[in-house]
Amino acid sequence: MITQLLSDTLADEADAASLEAALERDAPDAPSGQLHELATLLERYLKSVPDALDALTAMTKEPHFGRSVAFVTGQALIYLVDEDDLFPETEIGALGLIDDAYLIHGCIAALLSAFPELSSPAGYSPPDDRTVAAVRSLFPAGVAAALDRTCQNLVQVAAGLYSGGARGPSASREERPALRVGEALAALDGAVQPISPSS
Repeated sequence: MITQLLSDTLADEADAASLEAALERDAPDAPSGQLHELATLLERYLKSVPDALDALTAMTKEPHFGRSVAFVTGQALIYLVDEDDLFPETEIGALGLIDDAYLIHGCIAALLSAFPELSSPAGYSPPDDRTVAAVRSLFPAGVAAALDRTCQNLVQVAAGLYSGGARGPSASREERPALRVGEALAALDGAVQPISPSS
């Protein structure tokens, strides 16, 4: 339902003509034919976001890595709905979703790379090399690399938090990290006691 609403919104807002107009503001002297070609490519790229979100949602149901995928997906969704990110949609319209789309696709790529046992869900096709190269080139210097690092770091943190992502309560007690109760008690013994208020 939510991805369908997003698809409908992108169909209305992320059309090639609107994207071309937004691009032209930053490159008024660029040949119109080339701008139109880039805008058409970006239209397809942005409209692939709902399929990418569906893919992430499907991957959260994987039995061994679902929790790791869910963690990464949650962070990507927070970035998507934040209108005050790198390229605010309130200022440049649908073109402002370009970094969001890059992050979402990048998270899928990072997850599939980190967890080879995961399979790319049916119905999802990653952007082709030409599209990725164009999008990376569109960003200011260093932005694509920073987003790549963000995706990789999110996956590393997720893998560390969930020990590979075992889903639900199926992990055995021996696999769970042990709480350091003795150290906590020692810390309490060494802590400064609060001063009682004078009567």
